[in-house]
Amino acid sequence: MTEENRNEQVAEDESSDEVEDSTAPNITETTEPEVESEQASLGADAIKIFPMQVQAALDYAKENTYEYGPALRDAKITWDVISAESMSDDIVRVRVGFAPVSGFRGDPGVEYMDVDSGGTILARRQVSIPKESKPVALMGIAAFSVVLAVVVISLMTVFKPEGGDPLYVAGRILWIRSEIPVSQKVISYVGNDVDGTAYNWEIRPEDEVNNELVFIKITLINQTSGSVNMVLDEDAAILIDGDRKSYNPINTIERAKTANAASEFNVPGFVPLWGTLVLNTGQQVAGMLVYELPSNSIFDELRWNASDSAIIRYP
Repeated sequence: MTEENRNEQVAEDESSDEVEDSTAPNITETTEPEVESEQASLGADAIKIFPMQVQAALDYAKENTYEYGPALRDAKITWDVISAESMSDDIVRVRVGFAPVSGFRGDPGVEYMDVDSGGTILARRQVSIPKESKPVALMGIAAFSVVLAVVVISLMTVFKPEGGDPLYVAGRILWIRSEIPVSQKVISYVGNDVDGTAYNWEIRPEDEVNNELVFIKITLINQTSGSVNMVLDEDAAILIDGDRKSYNPINTIERAKTANAASEFNVPGFVPLWGTLVLNTGQQVAGMLVYELPSNSIFDELRWNASDSAIIRYP
């Protein structure tokens, strides 16, 4: 074969290779087949498929309830298995829900534990805490915004104060009467939900060792001032103690928790004075403001600030 013929043969071979390559699949675009990950087994299936790991997680949760914090410190807790799924290295992630046994109405908390093949807990994480239904609903008032959980009573006659009553004062637009503050460690009361079902509720101090709760029944009267719009919140009224320290009311709607039963700290007729209110001419409203103070505090005066200003001095 001459040199010229050899060159032509090489050119033909290269041309043929290019045609074949153009029709062949591109290997660089080929991907590995996806490995379908094992989905979590739910509820009873999780217990059936991973019985040892699920039981180990439940036992660990029951033996270590301190991780739920002071809010559930004295509560009896129930657990429900949500799911269990295989992880790497023969680890199973068990997800459980937890909530108080009695009086709880709301969404349970969620946590998970990673358990190895021998039943040892390798990790524990709390995803969420139990969230109770807002006490606004229990008072029977349905609204999307914050509302006032109180009873408004139309006056049949013009309200007249008792002569010389130091706890009954006039502001610029309202008459305001305060009862003597009452101290106790816990406030327990009964309230109805929107269906009229009664539930027991309680409010506790954030610092139960050093503090106590103080509740004050307040009556607001609008005799002749047209409609009065009020926001009753942490700035509604300041309580001054004997050392001239000031305290703001606590949010009784958020701080109220369901309780097992009415206790020795039950306050008959307790109604939180909280939220927004329109008080029309000839109407009055009554409810309780709650404060958290050091134990054995002495009360000096109450300074009312919501839509008016007045000072009530305690004897």
